[in-house]
Amino acid sequence: MARRHRNARGRILEATWRRLEAGDPARLEDVAADAGVSRQAIYLHFGSRGGLLLALVTHIDERLGIAGRLARARALGDPVVRLEATVAAMVRYEREIHPVAMALTRLAATDPEIQTALEDRMARRRRTLARVVADVAEQGRLRCGWSPGAVTDALWELSAPSTYEHLVVERGWPLERFEAWVVWAARSLVT
Repeated sequence: MARRHRNARGRILEATWRRLEAGDPARLEDVAADAGVSRQAIYLHFGSRGGLLLALVTHIDERLGIAGRLARARALGDPVVRLEATVAAMVRYEREIHPVAMALTRLAATDPEIQTALEDRMARRRRTLARVVADVAEQGRLRCGWSPGAVTDALWELSAPSTYEHLVVERGWPLERFEAWVVWAARSLVT
């Protein structure tokens, strides 16, 4: 029974992911049909649409291995190098999750549960940056006049899905240029 439960949960998450990547709003009845379950089964597994979307973000993170990528960056000795590696890992990850991130962003304007899921995701990303920036600040290596909070805010915005959308998707920047620009910006905020 537990295996069947995991299989249904996984099918629901994968169906939601596919729909969001395709630009679909991932209505629960459509996700349920794609996953071969009832709409009620989604509520049993996730509690609400917001619960489903929060679980989807975690599912995507696990499937694409963001924790391992960030752990490799955290293992670097010099905090400035660690900051650059963390920002670069986030930019590369954005490429992989961008369709879902933008779908959540578009849907958040009209759906409070999606807004909550998106805010949770962005808060996690900001906390990751804040930890690395704090290490740089602890060594007294932030540019004069910049607080750890201001540096975190700037890097959080520079590496945001909306910035990626504007520069990579709309303006056609290659990922390598976008990554180099964000890393350069991170480097420019430290001494």
